[in-house]
Amino acid sequence: MIVCDNRLMAPARRYLGSHPVAVWAIKHLVSPLYRLVVKVSRGRLAPPSSIAVPTLLLTTRGRVSDQERTIPLVCISDGGRFVVANARPAGERRNPWVANLRAAGQGRVRHGGRMFPIRARELDDSEADQYWSALVEVWPAFAEHYAATGERTVFVLEPKEQGTS
Repeated sequence: MIVCDNRLMAPARRYLGSHPVAVWAIKHLVSPLYRLVVKVSRGRLAPPSSIAVPTLLLTTRGRVSDQERTIPLVCISDGGRFVVANARPAGERRNPWVANLRAAGQGRVRHGGRMFPIRARELDDSEADQYWSALVEVWPAFAEHYAATGERTVFVLEPKEQGTS
């Protein structure tokens, strides 16, 4: 597993992911800006936040709207696969990307200037435990949110072979 090893950024990651104002800013300012930078640059530019936190863009279809939805997610690498997670902050509604990915079971990932189709598999608790400490190391707020709500979801995103559905 590859984990971002920038210890200087750990205090900032801990604050940014857990403070209510920072959670709001990430949701309403940082995520839309991230999507815009990647879209305008056609994936050639990554936002500055990806220097401190390994991030990918996940595109799936909305389970209700059937519209494509793209969201930046903190990730870790495991071989050729990516692992992403969501731990709901207290006082926030459930994140729709989880339900969308669960329903679709597939999507596209943009990472490192490449875009490729993926197949998603939700992990059960024992499988999720294998990745949890690495996910928390990258984004410490996961631990705080999980402790507060008891809710977490972890997916493995595996590249699809060309020609498979």
